[in-house]
Amino acid sequence: MRVQIHLRAEKLTNLARGKYLGRRSSPYCTIVSKSENTNTNSNENVVLGRTEVIHANTFPHFTKSVIIEYDEEVAWTHLKITIRDCRALRSIIGRGGQRRRRSRDDGEEEQQRIARKPFFGLGGIHNNTDDHDDNSNYCSDNDPIMGEVDVEVGELLKSDNGKEQKFELSTGGTLYVFITESIQGTDRGVLDCQIRGLDVKNIESGLLGLGAVDPYFVISKKENDTKKGTTCYYDVYRSEHVHDIINPFWKPFRIDLERLCNNDVHKQLKITVWDQQDRGEDRWLGE
Repeated sequence: MRVQIHLRAEKLTNLARGKYLGRRSSPYCTIVSKSENTNTNSNENVVLGRTEVIHANTFPHFTKSVIIEYDEEVAWTHLKITIRDCRALRSIIGRGGQRRRRSRDDGEEEQQRIARKPFFGLGGIHNNTDDHDDNSNYCSDNDPIMGEVDVEVGELLKSDNGKEQKFELSTGGTLYVFITESIQGTDRGVLDCQIRGLDVKNIESGLLGLGAVDPYFVISKKENDTKKGTTCYYDVYRSEHVHDIINPFWKPFRIDLERLCNNDVHKQLKITVWDQQDRGEDRWLGE
């Protein structure tokens, strides 16, 4: 059985350099499987997947789910989930942000340059039918750890507490792990899509009232937890943000139906538009 793992976190400890100046950590998660090597009688760690990096956010909702094969006859499927702060991303974002403030053309050129790399940030990710790149150009084992948890897949799937489990981190903050059957329908394929906004509400005053918002959108899918009797939405795609505009035209994207809607085109989706903030929490614009 294929299962899909969604991750989100709250109140993570801010490890960013310059945090007293308002800077925040840029977290990402790595999921590792612990298995025993019978030949060497030792444990081996296999990296199963890594989420995108969420820029400057201590309440991250990761859009990249991790899909793994789960053998229901095996009683033990142990995972270790580690949250790290991507330090390399901060320096790249900083340089790009300075260019955008000097000139919109320079900012667009910087975004195009960055977009050619396997990099997740700036409010967006490169979502396609392949597994996302591993961010190896930007993520490192030397990135500081923001928290770690051990998870047993079978226990979460069979738990009376529902599909989503809450884990308190010893370093501060909370990690929520949601595991569900990955294929829930018979629809196969990919979605090719492009979204634009028209007259997005401008809540940015700017200098002399001439500023505009920096909008991006998030697509979320609806999940019903029958054991808890609750409904939640889990992010599956986040666009790039477009600088200083109320009529954004976001880049086309492609996403596999398994990640988007668990191969069920009747699953309810939600699109939310946000205003990207360099400092402070991003601001809701509508959904």
